[in-house]
Amino acid sequence: MTVVKIDVLEPLLEKLWDVWATDLLLTEGAPPLCRVDGAMLPLGDEPVLSAADTERYILGCLDPESVAELQRKREIDFAFTWKEQIRFRCNAFHQRGTLALSLRVIPMMIPTMADLEMPDQIKKFLTRTQGLVLVTGPTGSGKSTSLAAMLDWINEHRACHVVTIEDPVEYLHHHKKSAINQREVGDDTHSFERALRSVLREDPDVLLVGEMRDQESIQTTLTIAETGHLVFATLHTNDTATALDRVVDVFPTDRQEQVRVQLAATLLGVVAQRLIPRISGGMVAAFEVMFANHAVRNLVREGKTAQIRNVIMTGQREGMQTLEMDMTRLVAAGIITHEEAATRAVVPKDVRAPLSAVATPVPGGAPVPPPGFTSPAPKAPVAAPAPTTVAVKSRHRRA
Repeated sequence: MTVVKIDVLEPLLEKLWDVWATDLLLTEGAPPLCRVDGAMLPLGDEPVLSAADTERYILGCLDPESVAELQRKREIDFAFTWKEQIRFRCNAFHQRGTLALSLRVIPMMIPTMADLEMPDQIKKFLTRTQGLVLVTGPTGSGKSTSLAAMLDWINEHRACHVVTIEDPVEYLHHHKKSAINQREVGDDTHSFERALRSVLREDPDVLLVGEMRDQESIQTTLTIAETGHLVFATLHTNDTATALDRVVDVFPTDRQEQVRVQLAATLLGVVAQRLIPRISGGMVAAFEVMFANHAVRNLVREGKTAQIRNVIMTGQREGMQTLEMDMTRLVAAGIITHEEAATRAVVPKDVRAPLSAVATPVPGGAPVPPPGFTSPAPKAPVAAPAPTTVAVKSRHRRA
């Protein structure tokens, strides 16, 4: 159990909250940096950090057991809740002989699919009782938030048992119509592989695998999807075709044909996404959606995933769309610029330029907060509090 003493980070977290940043980075030779609308910027007027500064922040917020693990493994993942409003997913690591820390902001309130402007056709996956859905995109593209919204929809509309295996637990779900049990690698289970091997004995209807990392976890995930369970899993790839290739290519050549057959039989579809800066401030997601119809399954079995893009482009009646189709829609609506879309597209030439000028941002407009945030309450003068200690284990408790 990692114990986080957040008083040492409190001044930086306050500033991070004030500017609606999504990430905080502490590293030697740079001031504390925050990510706002996708851009990494200095956090206020904080001075450049020395190696001693980063060590003070990082070692000062961890309990002795976690410090020993950091020194032994050279990196450590942990998470904590701040002021009952935000959770932070954190990774402390060594770089060039010094310590660095990366924090990701995770709002306590789970945004809805409507909040995230997710395509309605994605709900088709959420009503199924078995099969595999892959959610893919680069790091920081909003996969965890989209999955949280999808699981929350299931939680509100289906009476079933949902189990998640995460490293660490990010969004906290509470029992609604469904029962949701969240297992954190390190605290609740020793490894992804061990948790996956035991999950069938936990009577799940729906399973979320935080990340398919290696042969064993991918093979076990495919097997679970074959045995009458709805499985969601994430991958760090750019689009549908590369996600399917990643699943197969991790296996040796003599096993790839068998894996392709298994993947074709279990696959329900793929959701790929990108975050793009809005013209008015904030970020918006563009989505690629692929449903595994007969043509897609044949291409997967035959190892012809490069042709799947053509199936998506001709499958609009079934609800399919490429990333570039959705980006073109956002450009035409004046939500994003054509230039921003083209820089993030897999096939830039497929993002169509607008026929007329798009809306321009209002000078001095206020930043748009990310979905799930609420305005911080005004601060009243109080006496200096005792150092705050948060036991991460408490985040597994249910309301």
